[in-house]
Amino acid sequence: MSEPSESGSINSSNYNSLSAGSPLPLQEIFNGAETKCQSHYLQSRINTNYEQVKQQLKESAEKKNSSKIYSSLQHLTYYKVEKDLLETILRIIDITDDKKTLRLAYYFLGEISQFKHLINNSAEIKNITTIFNKEMQHKDISRKVVSLKTTASVAPNDVLIDANILDVISGILRKVGEDPDKTQKKKGFFTRATTDLGRERSLLQYSCFVACRNRYKNNPSLFMPIVEGIKCVDPVGARHAVSLTFNYALENPSTVAATTKRFIPLLKANKGKEAVYLVDPFARRNFIKLCGHLAASPSPIGNVITPENKDFFQSICQSVMDAHLSVAFYAINVLSKFSWPTLESAHIEAIQFDSELPHFESLAFQTSLIVGICNKMKIGFNTYSMGAYSNYSMQHGHHHHHYYQGGSGTVGGSVPSSSSSSSSSSSTLSSSSSTSALSSGSSNASSNQQLLLVQQQQQQLLLQQSNPFLHLACKLISVLSQSYVKYSYPKDSTTQQPIIGDWSFDEKQQYQHQLIYPYHHNLSPFTGLPNPILNNNNNNNNNNNNNNNNNNNNNNNNNNSKDHSTTNSSSSTSNNSHPFSNLTPLILNLLNISPSISIRIQGLKALVWLCPSNLDQSKLYFETFRSQLRDPYHPTHLFKELFLELYKRIIATPILSPMVLELIYDWIDIIPSKCDTSLICEIWKTIVEFGKVFANEKLLSSIFKILDRIVHPDFRVVSMEIQKDIIKFLGEYSNQITFEQPSRFEQCKSRSGSNQQKDISNMSLNSIIQRLEQYSIFSPWQIRLESIDSLAKIAFQSSTIVKVHLYNFLTLVPNESHGWTAVKSNTSIIVNTLDQLLTLRSKWLPLFKSDLSQNQIKDLKNDHTNLCLQIGLFFDQLSFDYLPLGIESKKYLGNIQK
Repeated sequence: MSEPSESGSINSSNYNSLSAGSPLPLQEIFNGAETKCQSHYLQSRINTNYEQVKQQLKESAEKKNSSKIYSSLQHLTYYKVEKDLLETILRIIDITDDKKTLRLAYYFLGEISQFKHLINNSAEIKNITTIFNKEMQHKDISRKVVSLKTTASVAPNDVLIDANILDVISGILRKVGEDPDKTQKKKGFFTRATTDLGRERSLLQYSCFVACRNRYKNNPSLFMPIVEGIKCVDPVGARHAVSLTFNYALENPSTVAATTKRFIPLLKANKGKEAVYLVDPFARRNFIKLCGHLAASPSPIGNVITPENKDFFQSICQSVMDAHLSVAFYAINVLSKFSWPTLESAHIEAIQFDSELPHFESLAFQTSLIVGICNKMKIGFNTYSMGAYSNYSMQHGHHHHHYYQGGSGTVGGSVPSSSSSSSSSSSTLSSSSSTSALSSGSSNASSNQQLLLVQQQQQQLLLQQSNPFLHLACKLISVLSQSYVKYSYPKDSTTQQPIIGDWSFDEKQQYQHQLIYPYHHNLSPFTGLPNPILNNNNNNNNNNNNNNNNNNNNNNNNNNSKDHSTTNSSSSTSNNSHPFSNLTPLILNLLNISPSISIRIQGLKALVWLCPSNLDQSKLYFETFRSQLRDPYHPTHLFKELFLELYKRIIATPILSPMVLELIYDWIDIIPSKCDTSLICEIWKTIVEFGKVFANEKLLSSIFKILDRIVHPDFRVVSMEIQKDIIKFLGEYSNQITFEQPSRFEQCKSRSGSNQQKDISNMSLNSIIQRLEQYSIFSPWQIRLESIDSLAKIAFQSSTIVKVHLYNFLTLVPNESHGWTAVKSNTSIIVNTLDQLLTLRSKWLPLFKSDLSQNQIKDLKNDHTNLCLQIGLFFDQLSFDYLPLGIESKKYLGNIQK
């Protein structure tokens, strides 16, 4: 084995003597594990270890050798430092004035801050305090700034240290001779930085705010200086001051609101006084966050804007016009947390150009907040959609001008202009190169190549920024549209729940199933051809206008034939236009050009809530969702996210349930391998809970349509699994779908258990039972097993005539086919349970005509408990009020049910 040299490195010459089969010297290679090295490989390449570097650093500090101190600190960067270097680092800070050495020393002092809980020695605490006091007396302002920030992090929680640091911070943030108990204004103290002294003071104020964030977030004695620090000239210092003020607002919003209202920009009362114009975009975002918290107080949900907090709300509205898109969108994000009536009635005041407000866009007239948000969204899409399309073109090798026509009036109007400029630049490049070849000169070609390189770098930078923006934009559109839809959709006057609405429409004309299979991203999902955006938009608008006219005519003709609640829902949903409908073409365009799956998911979520609450007007959105199902490159989670959002939509607006049922059919029919049947069953269960006959009829028709479809041989296995889940759903919810109750025929009459009626009068339930009986005979054994289980669930929850019918069927069902062993054993259990249930029912039914004795009641309870235990094996959770012996037994089983 090779041995490490005296310097700590491994002699590489020894490795040559190792044979091919001998083990590698891992003990020596990974010796850095014991020396705190950041990398084992790095430790094997350097000639020192942690203990040697630490010893060299201590010796150099004792000898005050500046060059060796600096070289030792450089070597120390390879290792993870520990608390035992605290004394040495403090000594180096004390004896040196070299800025490079101090920079490294304070870096390692900051690394030691993770061990502050271990610093409990009085000598160490005294040493930290002494060095800190000495540094704060130094003439170099940079040393003061770094010392204050670092000491606040590394110093342990000690009363003397806290008092010392607070003394220094208070001295910097307060004017000389100021009474700390007075909350007076410090005119010019935080804003005047034209001289060297003013600039130094602003840097020290910045260090104080950082130290407070690291150590004193809500110190009462520093409240006023920190709030006044919002006016700090240093942009980063103002950012930290606003964050600290927000921490105070979490505990005492009223006091902070009264103190910070005078800082709100664009407030007429503050004009020419103390209004703060924050330069740093992050500081403006923090101030918007602060205003959002104060505007929502004392109403956390933001439903009411009181006179005390209306100025803060208006400040957020004005921030929508911020020239920095990230700040403007952060303001929109904060506004989305307020209720829709508040947003609908809000407005943006006119903004005049002011040299002191360069980060606000001018606004000639007062405008609605919703209009201002839409305009800002359009600007953002026009700016960043070009980056998404450039990335798409580079990946797929297409040119911009092949698919986009029109000028700025088209959706994403900046795309054609930029694409034409890029194409013109490329043509200029080619022509100039040919000219230079003819003239034997290369200067023009090289300059054009440099220009093209700069343009590519700008496009790459725009692409990096486009994905986060487009993702956030789609998410905000979804949230705002969801707020509008939930507020505007008609509610029932008694329950205040969304009304179900009218589901009657011409299904053949409304939702035609096309046999068009996967399209590529560059092709239109509607025509299969390259997508001219302008033509599509015009066609969509014309279609929407025609649909509106047809809807008005249909509503006028059918008013007399619909009930009052249905008519109100149809008229109200068709007459109200979506306030964000003009953003729909932008998102449709984005789905065609963006290759990012996350952006497509957010765009689809936004379209779900942009869809009108009217079946006649939802065709465009239905076709868009269906086209996404035909894309073979979409992952499974995209469809899950889409249908999860559709699930939320039908809860808010049940009238769109037929559209969702058609999309579920397409989901199962086109891509069964990417289906989530648990989510589909949850959607079906929600429709069942509507409790309407026409809703259950539509659901049952859709389920039968899925079961009767022609299955492609390649999807046979996965389709069988889907069929099993559907059959299981029918077994659990058939009684609710068909309104079949166990007590339907269960009245005390002169008969023994079974009904005299032979046929099942519930035709919907009869159709389900006949279908399941067919599956239990002619299908593969897996389907037969699930079908028999579902028939058992239906029997246990239905009236006696259904129980008798299914009992007779299960006793006579054939058992010669393959795989019948498992089916037969399961069937025998079900038959025995039904036989016992019917026998006990015939026993107790005559006895219910008179009062039962105590012994009889005890026997009844025992029979009830035994039946519930046996029947409960077939259900995930049996209802607590389930009565297997009939409704007549309820009065005797009250205690058991509770």
